[in-house]
Amino acid sequence: MIRLICLTLLTVAFLTALTARGGENVLLLPDAKDAANPPKLILHGGGKITDDVFEKFIELAGGKNARIVFVPNAGYRQVEFDSEEEFLETLHERFNAWPHLESSGQIESFRFLYTDEPDDADEEDFIRPLQEATGVWFSGGAQGRLNYRYVGEFPARTKFQFALSELLERGGVVGGTSAGMAALPEIMTLWQEDHEDGSPASAVAVHGLGLMRGAIVEQHFDTVGGRLERFTGLLRDAARLNRLSGRPNAGQTMVGLAVEESTALIVEGNVLTTLGIGNSHIFLREPTLRALEWYELPSGESAQLERSPNQGTALMRLELPKETRNPNPLDDGR
Repeated sequence: MIRLICLTLLTVAFLTALTARGGENVLLLPDAKDAANPPKLILHGGGKITDDVFEKFIELAGGKNARIVFVPNAGYRQVEFDSEEEFLETLHERFNAWPHLESSGQIESFRFLYTDEPDDADEEDFIRPLQEATGVWFSGGAQGRLNYRYVGEFPARTKFQFALSELLERGGVVGGTSAGMAALPEIMTLWQEDHEDGSPASAVAVHGLGLMRGAIVEQHFDTVGGRLERFTGLLRDAARLNRLSGRPNAGQTMVGLAVEESTALIVEGNVLTTLGIGNSHIFLREPTLRALEWYELPSGESAQLERSPNQGTALMRLELPKETRNPNPLDDGR
């Protein structure tokens, strides 16, 4: 039986700047080496990558000093091409805006990183670009391809996963769109099961890259097809989340982050900011565990997650500087 979901608006006070980023690590991101430079994730819901999101990723990666690695394997596999040269030509044509960043002098370096062999995820030579990177981006496609290539048999992690976590620890940024977004947390939805009896769709969940252990995510959240049902069903299933995470009470504190198409949720420690043309959605469990609180975070707005022993997890809205509100929904090779 579906439990009551509380649909509410944020009613907490507005603040004038993005300030305090301290406190408990609510989303269980990797621990920052420098508290002033927290781990950063960009959760893009799929569809067009708008200018403000693209520029934000470059900024968080270091601007002109950025060293960006792009992982295309969710959507593109070298085995499907006659040669590696043809494969790379296709990547450069499809994602031309990314290599152009280096050739135009906007960043320090750019490269594609790809494989069809899962063993490569534990090879030092293969992961070396991640050790030098300041930003990593995962394309869309099918998240199962990323699980197959880069994720260890839980609770073990591959060197690829460790390298991504270490990038975040030193203040870098990892982002992904659609399937690339889906694969970033510890627990990811692989697909959904639709039931003939008409009951809500349910999520088939496996392990992702493990960069965020305190939240589950959902992409394409403004589309039809059972995403709300499968997402909230998994979030309410504390026993299943405990089992998948291997941690007691993990499900009781799990946060849900859902993002619409052509929209991104920027995660900087406990601070959440929506960019793009749509909305992000934050789902929190009530302390009684009998309901979910559903918060909508429109583009151009920010909020901070806070947790207290007695009150559970709360969301405080913050004010975003107006000059950052410029989505421009174009997709020129991103």
